[in-house]
Amino acid sequence: MKKSLLGLLAFALAIVGCQNYDDQFDDLNTKIAALSSEVSSLATIQSNVAALSTKLDNLASTALTDADLQSVLTEVADVKAQVAAISVEEDLATIEAEVADLDAEVDLILEKLNELLTANAVINQNVRITSLAELSLAEDLIATGDDDPNVTINGSLIVNTTGASDISAAADVARLNAVMDKIKVVMKTVTVTTDEALTAASLQYIQGSLDINAATGSLSAGALTTVTEAMEINQSGDLLMPTLNSVAGNILIQTANVTITKVDFSGLTEGSARTGTDELILPNATLVKISGVLPLTVTCVSATTFESKATAAQTASTISIDGSELFSLGSSSFSGQVTITAKGAVTLAGVTSAKALSITSEGAVNLAGLTALASSTVISGTTVDLGSVATISAVSTITATSGGSGVTLTGLTTTSAGATVTLVGPTTVSAPALATLGGDVVAGSVTTFDAPALATTTGTIDIAAAATVHLKNLASSSTTGTLKDIATVVTLKLFEQSTNIDFSTAAHLTTLDYTGKKTSPVTEGGQTNSLTITSGNASLTTLLIGETGAIGTLTVSGSVLETLNTKGIILNTIVKGNAGLKTFDFQHSHVDGEFATTVNITDNVNAAFTTLNLSSISKIKHVNVTGNTSLTNITAPSIELLIEPTAQATFTITGNDTSGTYTAAILGTDTTPYQPASLTGETITGFKTLIDALNARTSQNTVTFSIEIDAEQADMDADTAAVTGNQLDDHDGLINTAKDLLLLTD
Repeated sequence: MKKSLLGLLAFALAIVGCQNYDDQFDDLNTKIAALSSEVSSLATIQSNVAALSTKLDNLASTALTDADLQSVLTEVADVKAQVAAISVEEDLATIEAEVADLDAEVDLILEKLNELLTANAVINQNVRITSLAELSLAEDLIATGDDDPNVTINGSLIVNTTGASDISAAADVARLNAVMDKIKVVMKTVTVTTDEALTAASLQYIQGSLDINAATGSLSAGALTTVTEAMEINQSGDLLMPTLNSVAGNILIQTANVTITKVDFSGLTEGSARTGTDELILPNATLVKISGVLPLTVTCVSATTFESKATAAQTASTISIDGSELFSLGSSSFSGQVTITAKGAVTLAGVTSAKALSITSEGAVNLAGLTALASSTVISGTTVDLGSVATISAVSTITATSGGSGVTLTGLTTTSAGATVTLVGPTTVSAPALATLGGDVVAGSVTTFDAPALATTTGTIDIAAAATVHLKNLASSSTTGTLKDIATVVTLKLFEQSTNIDFSTAAHLTTLDYTGKKTSPVTEGGQTNSLTITSGNASLTTLLIGETGAIGTLTVSGSVLETLNTKGIILNTIVKGNAGLKTFDFQHSHVDGEFATTVNITDNVNAAFTTLNLSSISKIKHVNVTGNTSLTNITAPSIELLIEPTAQATFTITGNDTSGTYTAAILGTDTTPYQPASLTGETITGFKTLIDALNARTSQNTVTFSIEIDAEQADMDADTAAVTGNQLDDHDGLINTAKDLLLLTD
């Protein structure tokens, strides 16, 4: 290594006009390696070597002159003379160790000197290589050995191997490449015209323009970082300059009569690539990595990988690519109309704002960082992620070809008036944060529309037939248009319904899950909302009333309902004449501060309707359970909270299928006592307890009751002994007086 470095010294001296010291340094290396001298002499030599190293460090910050180099070589000669004078009388092992250290220090000196020579390898003239003769001159100026320094051309560089040039043989092209690979900096323009495969492996900086005309050849300059003026390339194959970070203006890529397969200008922070005025058209390139703001037209239909790392706002651009492996733009905002057509996925998760946007993809479209659709938007992909979009204020069409829940709208809160949102393809839409629908939603394939925070106002919802819909509140105009498909909706869930709805037009509704909005603060008569189900609901078989809400009046009359589950608060319950009613899971209650509750459950004759438990209700003033022909077991309301004593309470339980065991009274004789009538095992439970609790209070208004034990009504009516014995007041077969009430055992 030291010999080759000394060769660099000899070359440098030849350039600046000094003598050749190569032999002297060889001799110095030889003698240092064979030293066997006095250790005391070595100390002096080491001191001189250290001083010489410091001198080289100082020279590194200045231009190396002939005098500088001469001084350095003189001092090295002195060191050599000192080494020659060392005595061999000292301990050789100790000397050899010291010499090894000295040898390493001389190595370091030579390395520093090589750095100085490299930094000062400047060609102060233009370099022109268009013939073998000019190539030979260039070789005289630029040494091409492995350890020869890279050079700076303080002028322009012109290379031409075409036309009349005689640089064509493979060996001559190799010589030319060897020269060009040693060029690091060109301080003026670079023009390369070639029909050969040329390289400029070390070229980093051009203080001027770069013009590559290699339609039938190529120039590889993979280390290039800066071109201070215009740059133009006309060559086929791969244009790979990933370290290029600065170009004044744009890189003009000529495409006439060439086929470009790959482009990598991914390191650009200044400038961008173009194939013409405001366009980048590379129909055959399979990889395109660029930077800078994209031009108005980008057509790279074969590019399976397309990447732009520019973070500046993307202005208007129409981009057509393959993108099946990667499509990525570094911009976080689109300040103009951006149109993208891609075969693969379009990943723009870093984009937070956009104006007019049009994306057509055969893969997934990821816009998860976008916060608003403020301008006209058309997006199509297998799936479309708009999870951060909070507002849609312009007409938008979103297509998800995969169906299912292909459009993500989890962050959407508001659509503006006139901002129609058309969803094509998805069968499920989940918009859990959507609260305001100013514009219309048109989603002809959606069979599940889930927007539990949405209170509909001016906008309409148009979805597929036989759909499931979840809303917070449905405006009363829904029967004429807010929910355009209400006539075909199958399942409807309302989380906080405040307006009264006529559901008679919902002819195909099979399940209604309804939670009424609770009035606050609670006042008597304040809970005025109502829900009415009638025969018009020809398909409604299940009605569920939510536990967090409240309803003033629930009416289910003449319907085909089979299952009724009530929770929450209901003040007035009317369930009448529902021939299909099989199950009534009564779990609703009263709210303190409102009017007392009422319950009317009548004429529900289905054989499966056998049980009714009213124990969840309190503060009740009226119960009417009559004509339910298979209703066997009835549990009375709770006594935990009672109506005020001034309220009029009435309880009528007749015409059902309740039972018990009635034992008629037996009159006493002169020798036998009166045997009172008794009633055990009755399936009316808790009503005596409720009536007694009411009557036990001071100033209690009259409590009216009429309770029938249906299976034993005839026996009670015929029990003359009980009437005679003053146990029953009459022969009506009803428990409707204080005496009659004593028969109940609860």
